[in-house]
Amino acid sequence: MKSRSNALFCPFCNASVRNSVFLEQGNYLALYNIAPVLPGHSLVIPKEHITSLMDMNTQELSRFFDTARVALRILMKAFNTEAFDLSLQEKPEAGQTIEHLHLHLVPRMKGDLANPGDWYPLLQNQDQTIIDSLDRIKLNDTAMSQITNELRNIAASL
Repeated sequence: MKSRSNALFCPFCNASVRNSVFLEQGNYLALYNIAPVLPGHSLVIPKEHITSLMDMNTQELSRFFDTARVALRILMKAFNTEAFDLSLQEKPEAGQTIEHLHLHLVPRMKGDLANPGDWYPLLQNQDQTIIDSLDRIKLNDTAMSQITNELRNIAASL
């Protein structure tokens, strides 16, 4: 059963999230993260307030990850890379701070972190560097609009 308990307070269920969407495929959206850990950091979310990967059937799961694959193609083109990290945290014990299913897509570039594995501590730290931290610096509206429009243009050209 899909949880709708916190949909009224969910930032991903708020209509304003549409401003950062660069790809829409059926019931799934790819959006640029308002507080990216690294350039290109984006999310794939279901439009419906689903809180658990375990609540998805096989077809929904396939479409969710297909949306992620298309979004990654867009991001890899935009950020001129073939490398990326994927991350999905479910439940607070795993580092999830927004109770709405979301998959992090992070394009990676040579030298973006001191060591390629430095990505993993970002997921584990319980301080301001935590991946879903509300304390991370947010992009301003102009920067968000510019990036999102560029990604939409790439999406339209694929």
